[in-house]
Order: sequence, then structure tokens, then C-alpha cells
Amino acid sequence: MEYKKQWEFLKGKFEAGQLGHAYIFSGQDMEGLKAFTKDFVQSISCKFPDVMTISSSNSKSSLRDNEDKQEIDISLIREAQHFLSYKSYYGGYKTVIIEHAERMNLEAQNCFLKNLEEPKGDTVIMLLSSKPEMLLPTITSRCQRIKFLGGASPQAQLPQNVSNILNLDLAEKFKFAKAANLDGVNFQNMLQGLQQHFRNLLLAKLGIGKAPENNYSLEKLKKIIRLIETISHNSLIYNSSPKLALEIILLEL
Repeated sequence: MEYKKQWEFLKGKFEAGQLGHAYIFSGQDMEGLKAFTKDFVQSISCKFPDVMTISSSNSKSSLRDNEDKQEIDISLIREAQHFLSYKSYYGGYKTVIIEHAERMNLEAQNCFLKNLEEPKGDTVIMLLSSKPEMLLPTITSRCQRIKFLGGASPQAQLPQNVSNILNLDLAEKFKFAKAANLDGVNFQNMLQGLQQHFRNLLLAKLGIGKAPENNYSLEKLKKIIRLIETISHNSLIYNSSPKLALEIILLEL
């Protein structure tokens, strides 16, 4: 069985009556995580209407121009809270599954903390994420983390050559974009580094964590992060130009 060790660990906890109330399943194979989670939830006799799955495609604020903008907003988290406030229909577990949990915006993540701090009855919350480092530390500290296929990618670091270019003028930024090696995984690695860098700046603005002082407003930082996420998503689906995409990002910085 794929993910045999993870399966045996969770089943053992369930059979011993020690199943945790919140888990982060981290790995790069999101489809595999979804399939594993679905099978495990069924194995503990949890089924509709005692299971709720949340994804950005269900978020009204994330759907614009018939395209998923990859954001899970607070309205979905409030729906989850309402769902968990009722007893199980079958008398067993109630389960909330959040796919691509890192897509929860800051408002949604802060709201979600209440579910983790005050779990009700036999509740299991499963956060599926390929980028768990994008979740607030206050969330990750309240969840048990289980890694799949070696776990999530290592903490994204802003490449030094990109770090040096952020404070230069526009002409120098375009010169950098033209010469940058964006072949293979280089472009996605660069995007992950930029995304983590600006998320750290945003969290520092909110008094969470530490980061170099910056002159960006909260709205500007949010706009940059959304832009990077959109470009990252589109680059995996469409045959777009990485250099043009990088230029668009650099225009905002």
C-alpha cells in the first residue's frame, strides 16, 4: 500500500482511541494526499454528512472571471465552524479536510485557530499542504504533522541574486530578468523564494515573526503575494513565458 507507514500510524492511533484532533499532511503529491485522506476517513467510518471538504474552488472570493485565484477565505472557515458545531449524524467522528491549506488567507487562518484551540467532541481536522511553511506558526504548533514522500519541500529561501535586485531601479530589474536562468525548476524555486520572502515581511508587519524593515503597506504586500501565487499557478498550467512573468512581478516590487 502507498503511504503504508502513515496509514499504519494513523490506524494505530485510531484503534487505541488516541487519534489527534488536527493533522497537517505535507507532501508534493496533492492528488495522493487527497486519495489517502479520503480512504482513511472512510476507514474510520466517517462519511457524508459528517465530512466537509474545503478548497479554494469553493471560495466565492477566489473565483473571478471563471478562474480559481487560489484563495480560501474566511466565509468557508466559518462554514466549517458551523459544520463542527453540530453532533455527528452517525454518532462517530466529524471531519474537516482542507485541500491546499496554505491557500487560506490571513483572515481565514486566524479564524481557523478557534477550531484548533477548542475542538468539539470527536473532531478530526486534516490540512493537506505542499507548502506547510506558508501556514501561521500558531496553526502548525497546534497540529500533528505527518510527512508524505519525504515531506514538504524545504523552507523556500530567496535566491541571493534575486535578493540583490529587489532594491534596484526598473532598468536593472529588467536586465536581471532577461539574463536569469529560469529553465526547469529554477523558475518555480525563484517564485517560492519570493513568495516566502514577502509573506515573512507581511507577518512581520502584523507582529508575527521577524523580518527586515520595509516600506511596503499591508495591502501592497498582499497584492504582491497574490500576484506571485497566480503566476506560479498559471505557469504550471499554461505555456507562459517565465521571463515575462518575472518582469511582471518585478514591476510590482
